[in-house]
Amino acid sequence: MALPAETLRTPVDRRAPRATTVPRPRRAHARRTAQDAHDARAAAESSIPERRPPPPADRGLALLIVFTASALLIVALVVVVGAVGEMWILAPIMIVDFAVTAAVLVTVAKLLQDSNP
Repeated sequence: MALPAETLRTPVDRRAPRATTVPRPRRAHARRTAQDAHDARAAAESSIPERRPPPPADRGLALLIVFTASALLIVALVVVVGAVGEMWILAPIMIVDFAVTAAVLVTVAKLLQDSNP
């Protein structure tokens, strides 16, 4: 019977090689270069403009609310028509239908007008 694969492999040493602990000699101008880099970074940070305020809320949210409210209102009015069951109720419901359709169209027009610079 063959031995399992785990016993056939030799263990692998995955440790990283040890670094030397001898410090490197510093150059004479290394400190000055680091200070110059720090000064340049500080100057660059001071020249960065302030952050802009976050963008305003999504303007399309108004359209979503108006459209959803108008659709729910029309559904409620259809239920009223079914409950009343007479033809005279259709006239006021059509007036409401035209009003909510106009509200949706006005909202779309405002959004289109705001998007043009």
